[in-house]
Amino acid sequence: MYQINLRIRMRPSRGFTIIEMMVVVGILGVLAGIILPAANLLSQAADTTQERGGARSVVAAWRNWSTDHSGRLLPGQLENSAPLPGSESPLFWNGTPIPDIARRRWIWRLTPYLDDPGHMLWAGSQQQFWENTIANAADQSNAVYVTTLHPSFGLNTDYLGGRQSASCDTWALSEYVQSQDDGARPFYAESLSQLRQPARLIAFASSRGPDPHQGNDDENEPTIEGYWRLSPPWKPASGGSAPRWAVSSNGTFQNPDPGTSPENTGGFLSTRHNERCLVAAPDGHVAMHPFGAMGDMQRWADAATNSEWAPSLP
Repeated sequence: MYQINLRIRMRPSRGFTIIEMMVVVGILGVLAGIILPAANLLSQAADTTQERGGARSVVAAWRNWSTDHSGRLLPGQLENSAPLPGSESPLFWNGTPIPDIARRRWIWRLTPYLDDPGHMLWAGSQQQFWENTIANAADQSNAVYVTTLHPSFGLNTDYLGGRQSASCDTWALSEYVQSQDDGARPFYAESLSQLRQPARLIAFASSRGPDPHQGNDDENEPTIEGYWRLSPPWKPASGGSAPRWAVSSNGTFQNPDPGTSPENTGGFLSTRHNERCLVAAPDGHVAMHPFGAMGDMQRWADAATNSEWAPSLP
């Protein structure tokens, strides 16, 4: 019998060559270049989806408040002398007293109409801001005030329900006109039934505002996503109206730049959704619109007769 001996000659092991390592690193770089943008897009899409849901809930609550108040529209801000029932605006948030000035803004007056106000008013990317502000604040009452300033959505307070403040030119002008003529109607809509084009108007929109933790500078004002009110593109002026937002060299309103004053460049609007604004209309529907479509006053004021309209003295 023959015996066959098989000897397997093993090749000595060796490490990767520099070229092989460079190839692997290059492949990993290509994969990262594909995966990371895709992951960012998925994260942005998730934030947008959450914010859409929040906007639908908020505008539905806003409409329900109107139904419970004989069709009146919720004022964006009540003057300091106006009574504020505790049943309508909570006195405490998770055991923390809510500052009186904050309770007079629409946010806390609307919370009784929301199932989960913490996730509906501060939706998407704003949820982290809300959680961090509350969790890290040494003064919880101040934290509640700061979060009140920065919900995900701003309300069109100038022309829907009104903002009872001397700094609101629409309300101040209305007060003056009504003091001269008892029969004069305010320049802002007071009831849902009064609206002629509820599907076209802006009730709420994705917003941004001045960062409460940073200094202010008219030329370069640090901003943060979310703000409680919106500022219309045109304002009353002697003999007509004047632009409130910054105008570019070609005569159009400038798309808001995160590094500039948010009120003057885009009226506190935020185009964080792929260069578009999320808008909730008074009829309850929610849609995305490019910034260029937001400069038409007929989308802000039901009484507007043209894109550059602003109230004026009779």
